[in-house]
Amino acid sequence: MDPGITPRHYQREPGANGADTSAHWPTLLSRMLEDLSRVIQLEVQLLEAKIAPALTTMADQAIAGLIAGLVILSAGVMAGACLLAALILLLHQWMPWWQCFGIGGLVAIACALIAYASVKVSTARARR
Repeated sequence: MDPGITPRHYQREPGANGADTSAHWPTLLSRMLEDLSRVIQLEVQLLEAKIAPALTTMADQAIAGLIAGLVILSAGVMAGACLLAALILLLHQWMPWWQCFGIGGLVAIACALIAYASVKVSTARARR
């Protein structure tokens, strides 16, 4: 229990067996509202205590996934550049440089279009 919240012990006030019950209603209503506000305050604190660690875990997982995705993407870009350079150097054995670079550019554009189409199809499937 929160140390700032102290329990109240209610005692019945001496009266003439309900002769003056109208005087007790404001006191009872104010105590009821105080207790209700304490219960709501404790529930909000409990909710905060449960949500904060969950949000921290989700943020950590999202950041880790983003970093892993960027590493894989950068490795893929470097591998693609190396393969394109190898293709150009291989073609240069039989053709002039300008033709090799032209073919390499066409291959790069074709790969980009294929990658775009596959991402578009997977996104459309995910929306269904």
